[in-house]
Amino acid sequence: MTTPTYRDLTTQLRLVWVDTEDVMSTQRAIIEVTPDTAYLELPRGRRGEKGEKGDPGAQLWWRYIVSDRSELPADLALVDEGAAFPCTGNNSLYIWDGYDYLEVPNFIGMKGETGDTPRVRIGEVRSGDEASVIVDQAASTDDLVVLDFTLPRGQRGAPGDQGPPGEGSSVSDAPDVDLSQPPSPGEALVWNGTNWAPRTVLNPMGPFALGPSDFSVVNVGLIESASWSSAIVASMTVPGLPFDWRPMVQGGLFKAETPLNYQVDVEVRVGNAQQGDIIGYGVGKTLQRWDDPTLIRPFFPQTVTPGSAYGVVEANTATTIYVVAKKAHGGVGAWKSDREWSSLVVMAQPVVNDL
Repeated sequence: MTTPTYRDLTTQLRLVWVDTEDVMSTQRAIIEVTPDTAYLELPRGRRGEKGEKGDPGAQLWWRYIVSDRSELPADLALVDEGAAFPCTGNNSLYIWDGYDYLEVPNFIGMKGETGDTPRVRIGEVRSGDEASVIVDQAASTDDLVVLDFTLPRGQRGAPGDQGPPGEGSSVSDAPDVDLSQPPSPGEALVWNGTNWAPRTVLNPMGPFALGPSDFSVVNVGLIESASWSSAIVASMTVPGLPFDWRPMVQGGLFKAETPLNYQVDVEVRVGNAQQGDIIGYGVGKTLQRWDDPTLIRPFFPQTVTPGSAYGVVEANTATTIYVVAKKAHGGVGAWKSDREWSSLVVMAQPVVNDL
């Protein structure tokens, strides 16, 4: 075997890095010497402690677009590290590292095809505290975007100027208005299922009332009681009203005291005390006392409908309503009435003649 000389060692010396994970921290490696008869192996060192975290690298910040590398600025310094310049000429990105430019090729992609023009539709618009807009995913499609808006309510503005007068119109010219029969006082247009036509729609007018002082006292003695039949105890005149109407008795009282088997009732008639239509009645009692007055209620002695003529007072015609005390049955016996609590209340009910 030939022993290598020192000269061979110096020319054939080769370093072999066998621990790439730790060699930088240990600065140690394996030394291989050729020929094979002469070599030296050094032991690997121990892993060192973990180093401190390094400072963050420079961040990219966009400057402007260039069309050729020659347009890149030549006066950048270390403080400009991270400056980036897209180049449209070769689609590269040039980044200044503090000393020179680094090129990132193919940074700018190819221009794509023109997409479809989206259709935008306004969906729901609601008021709220803050303005916002969201996409209604449920209502949107591939080619339609529905936007829902929330808009804050603005403050009320100042009143505007008065507009010009509008064109005049006439209700009678409307195609659904029937004025073949002109309206009378107290009537208004009412829908009858086909068109609008005049009809009485007034509420009852009143009240027309009699109080205790309007009643007269009746005092029938024993002798005259046999022949006595009736007496007017109160009356009131109602002036003419601008529509046909019917008196409607709301209620009243008649205070009387009668003997046993002697009964006095009360009639309310309109227009005439003896022949006028009866519109109210009160049924008395035998042996009636002051603390049990006769109640006067509305009463018609026949069938009455809104179109009936019974009890009707024609428009613009004054009429008198009478309260008549009437002997119901009994032979003889003194009786008398009293004003206290005696009263009558009547309302004027407009008559509907077109039913």
